[in-house]
Amino acid sequence: MKKWILALLLVASSAGAQVNNLFNAGETLDFDLTWLAISGGAMRMTIGLVPNDPMHYRITSVAKTNPSFSLILKVRDQVTSIVNRDDFSTIRYQKHLVEHGKSKDDTTTVDEARRIATRQRPNHTPQTNVVPKPVFDPLSLVYHLRALDLRAGSVQRFTVISDAKVYKLQADVPRTETIGTPAGTFHTVVVEPKMLSGGLFRGEGTLTIWYTNDARHMPVRIRSELKVGSITANLRAIRAGAANTEPVTGR
Repeated sequence: MKKWILALLLVASSAGAQVNNLFNAGETLDFDLTWLAISGGAMRMTIGLVPNDPMHYRITSVAKTNPSFSLILKVRDQVTSIVNRDDFSTIRYQKHLVEHGKSKDDTTTVDEARRIATRQRPNHTPQTNVVPKPVFDPLSLVYHLRALDLRAGSVQRFTVISDAKVYKLQADVPRTETIGTPAGTFHTVVVEPKMLSGGLFRGEGTLTIWYTNDARHMPVRIRSELKVGSITANLRAIRAGAANTEPVTGR
């Protein structure tokens, strides 16, 4: 059950402008995490402008197990992405993963002028890749999708970088669906990525993301089906601002 946050993450012009204006003010989304219908923890996603830098957004996602589930598996995974404000393309992508008492740090920086991405890890030789413009990481892609026209029947294609590898990813939008979450009932569009580009299950199982069927396109449910069951993130709360990145877990 590695890297909860990365698995859960994979995940119109006028509508995009509305969404960007919302992000300028900051946004925080809180999710409950369950595994096989057992409460496992919480995840918080935030976005806001980088302080003193109006050209870039800072996106964070932090997932951690609650005290009860930590007796089985203790996890705190934090991902931070710095992206261009206009298209959400990645400038810097950082992971700090703490699982089973072990930590892992990983930073990828994109030099847009040279079209080179460099991955750096402690005690490892830096790795470089040629990347296109735009290129996304798994977290920034979630927010780029929110600014697109996700009508049922459409297909979206992207280039994603993760773990020093460059992937082609296709996201199908097969249908609309009304679902209930702790945050309320939502009319949604269902998005099904064809491939997980780095992260938890590395191609095992399937991933489904439910976005609200409106200009805001909030992710309200994310589910990964596995051989051993499913992990689901259900939206619990929404609020403006992005001051605190730490999720609040129950017992």
